[in-house]
Amino acid sequence: MNRRQALLSTLLLGGLAAPRGVSAQQARERFRKPTRVARRDTQDDPVDAESPPRDEPADPVADDGPPAGFRGQKGYAWSEFDISRYCALAPDQNSPQTALIEWIFRRTGSSTWHGDKVSVLCAGRSRLLAYHDASTREQVAEIVERFTKATNDLMKVRVRVIAAADTSWRRYVVYSRLNWLGAGPQGQQVWAASVQDAAFIQAQMSLNQSSRTLADESRTLVNGQTISITTSAARNYVYGLQRSGGSGVGFQAATAQLEEGIIFRISPLLTFEGDMIDAAVDARTNSVQSLHPTKVLTPREVGPPEMTVDVPETDESRLNKTIKNWPVG
Repeated sequence: MNRRQALLSTLLLGGLAAPRGVSAQQARERFRKPTRVARRDTQDDPVDAESPPRDEPADPVADDGPPAGFRGQKGYAWSEFDISRYCALAPDQNSPQTALIEWIFRRTGSSTWHGDKVSVLCAGRSRLLAYHDASTREQVAEIVERFTKATNDLMKVRVRVIAAADTSWRRYVVYSRLNWLGAGPQGQQVWAASVQDAAFIQAQMSLNQSSRTLADESRTLVNGQTISITTSAARNYVYGLQRSGGSGVGFQAATAQLEEGIIFRISPLLTFEGDMIDAAVDARTNSVQSLHPTKVLTPREVGPPEMTVDVPETDESRLNKTIKNWPVG
């Protein structure tokens, strides 16, 4: 079986997250620690920093070293990583290397790079440079290796978004088929389910007249990159009054639109062994619960002095979470 066999995941927003299984893969070697990553470390002099070493410039427009006057930090050193093969997998994307930076921040925390000591983390299509202490650079190396030495370069992800008016779909036999993965800050819940259980759950939801599918898309993406699914629906409402150009009329209703919908972003990154993923999930939902009609007085020469405007009651929920050790299959 091709080592690039796709990982198939089914993700249901609204309480259910069910990754689909991946077909059997060939026996694959396990990752060793980041010593396998092609990188070069150079210890800086604490007073006069040297340029990051390289055999030849990887980026034609990049400088060969730190800016003039750059002073090294005691205990800090440069690490350089070759990411050219990985970035070549996504030629249609403007900055595929951004995914590495985002995942490094998820691993080390962004505050690590914004302390009282000068640190550097930057990437082009050919190389990634890190200037930090040994412990942080080892974490960077681990993340880079998961991108450049992955067991599979491509994944096939299916995202299905289902809206349910109530939570009765998860009771009885359905709940026992859900494997808890985590929770969000506003009470959102995330589960995993096998392929067979996911199909059963979807069948149960289809029996409920209050459930409807908002999105169902399949995408192929490069390991560690991000896909985004967006749904949107406009809802008209009267937000206020505006003066009419007609003589003797005075004011008329002023209308606008509210956007209801979902923005769902996911970035799956395979573990070293390839049997699990870490998934960075960013899901936002926005819905209009109701429009409250409100009477207001307005000067009118023709017609009643009262007019009605709408006061929207909206609901927004956001889940921004990295789900670790999500089993494949």
